[in-house]
Order: sequence, then C-alpha cells, then structure tokens
Amino acid sequence: KYQIGKDPRIVDSEHLIGTLFPKNYPPFAVVIYLFLLQVCAPYALFVMLAVVIGAVIVACTMLWRKVREFEGYRWYMGAAIFATGLFGWGTEQEVMRGNIEGLMWIGVCLGAALYARRSYNGAAISFGVSCCLKPYPVFWLALMARHKKYREVILGFVTAGMVTLASLLMIDRNPLRAYRHISGKSDFFADYIVAFRPMDEMKGDHSLLQTMKTIARVVRNHGLNFSYREYWMHPNDPLAWKLYHANIVLTAVIALVVLWLVWSKPLLNQIFALACVTTVLPLVAGDYTLSVLLVPMGFFLIFLLQDVAEGKVELSLGKMLWFLLPCAWIMATEPMWILHGVLKCVAILVLLGASITIRLPSTVFGETSNPDKDSRELHGAPAFEV
Repeated sequence: KYQIGKDPRIVDSEHLIGTLFPKNYPPFAVVIYLFLLQVCAPYALFVMLAVVIGAVIVACTMLWRKVREFEGYRWYMGAAIFATGLFGWGTEQEVMRGNIEGLMWIGVCLGAALYARRSYNGAAISFGVSCCLKPYPVFWLALMARHKKYREVILGFVTAGMVTLASLLMIDRNPLRAYRHISGKSDFFADYIVAFRPMDEMKGDHSLLQTMKTIARVVRNHGLNFSYREYWMHPNDPLAWKLYHANIVLTAVIALVVLWLVWSKPLLNQIFALACVTTVLPLVAGDYTLSVLLVPMGFFLIFLLQDVAEGKVELSLGKMLWFLLPCAWIMATEPMWILHGVLKCVAILVLLGASITIRLPSTVFGETSNPDKDSRELHGAPAFEV
C-alpha cells in the first residue's frame, strides 16, 4: 500500500495498518521501519543487522588499529575487542531482537569518535540524527554544551529538526497530518510502567524501575519459585504504582547526585556516567540498550594503554577493577534466569559509582596527566588518529 520511492505521499489514514511498526516512534524511525518492512521485505531483518554488525566491525577495527600503536598492546587485546563488540550481550540482544536501538548506537558511536577527533560539527550532526530515532542522544548534545560547544549544539538540534521535518513530509504533505498518522493511543504506561509484566519479559530488563519490581515480586512470593499466577501479567497493580512513584524520586536523586559529582570530572568519567544513566534510569531498558556502553569501554582501553601503561596517570589495580569487572559482567552472556536483569542493573550502578568517584584524565581528550588538576582548565580535545 505504501512504498518509499514509489508513492512518497500518504492519503489513507489507515495506511499503516499491517506494516508492523510500533506507533508513537519518532517520524524518522517510522520512515526507517517502513523502508525496511516494505522496500526491503522479506529481508528487512537481514538488511538492518548487516548495517549494525558492519558498523560494529568497523568500530572494532578502528579501535584495534589505534591501540596496537602503544607499547603495552598485546595480541589478546585485539581478540578481546572483536569478541566484546560482536559477542557482547548488548550486540547479541540486538541480533535476537532486531531493535532500532542498534541504528541509534551507530550515530552515538560515530559522534563520540568525531568528538575525540575534534570534529565537533560532525559530532553534533551525528548526535542530532541519533536523537531522531530515540531521545536519549540529546544528553550527548548536553555533554557538548557542558564543554562550551554551543554553536555545535545548536547545529545538532537544527539537524534533528530538519531530519524530523523531512521524515514527516515523506509521510504526508501536511506535517501535522503526518504526525497524526503515526501517533495513536498507547497502552505503554498501563502495560509496562504500573503493571507487573510477565517474568519472561521483566528478567531481560535492567532498568532501575523493573529491577525494583522484580525484587518486590521475589519478596512477595517468598522466593524465586514463582507460582503460575505470579509469573504472568499483573496489570494496574497497586504495588507497581507505589514502586513507580518511589522510582521517580530515586531517579531524580541519582540524576542530581551524578550531575553534581561528575560536573568537574574528566570527560571520560562524564561519558561513562552518561552511558550508565541513559542505560539504567529509563523506565524500561531492554538488554539491547547495553551496546551504548561499548563507547566508553573503547575509550577506557585507550586510556589504560596510552596513559596508565605509559606512566602518565597513576591508577591502582583495585581502582581499575571497579571498571573492568562491571564491564565484564554487563557484556557477559548468561542464562536468562529471574534475577538476570537485577544483576545487570547492579553492575551498571557499580560502574556508575566508579565513574563519579575515580578520575580518568585521558590524553585522547587533551586532559592533564595529573589527576588532581581541575579538569575545568581542559575543554579541548586532541585529534583521535586511527
């Protein structure tokens, strides 16, 4: 009924019935879904995964080429880079779920790499396009604003606006009518936020709210051997409502504390904290969102080889493990048992705690090798040669 490139205008208000894309996604995401499901059918999933996996391979290759320049590099580090990128739990979930989060990750990863190369305009454009798929990359633009890249931030928002408008115009000549076409009543709040979802779904969710719900269900059930009734859906549950309100307060407190503690920390700390916050604080966070943590993990490896191994920064083994162990657990493939999401959430919170307390001044971002020096003196970032 509707194929991009054949009939770029939509006149039927029921045109999206049967296209399988979820309503209330941003317009650019809708256009991508329609392209995949109608133009690329029946190979939509293969096309999207080829793009995502190809991007992961390119990112791993660029990181490998960078780190092998350092004296501390060993061959098994290259193997670990590709194993983590291709077989890390976030990537595996992306392959299994085919979620559009993988495409958003490409924009975030590209934007971070361009920022490290001092290509601030390119980074802002990349983050801006990513914002058109899901809203979380707007915080990467906020990070650029923190480092006084105001013009570039404006460019990022302008890019997001232009991409969104162009997407709406592809759907209908009237942008307002196009938005009505792709929006609709959603049961998301009732089915996901103030309800206890089936445990088969909840155990793959590492968000703080869903973790609180899982723990509450274990306590209410007096153990892990759930009854048949407890295992399935509990819509509009009074306890879920209470946990939702408690989560709002807890999320606000965590966000404010993280912002306060990480404000003057080195940029690598801020990137780690940002990736953790956008992974664990949303009301729902499937395991495919873990891929964003690959970005700070790549910069952390460069930091270890370029700064720690060469004696520019002192970092004890104990402090190093506060980063390495949570990252290893987050990316590890493990059985999908009831507490799977809870343990992932705990690991992310530990990583978040490390990022706001242990300073990581990195040469790649043009920061001092003296961890005691105030990073406010260092807003520039050197070229990231690969």
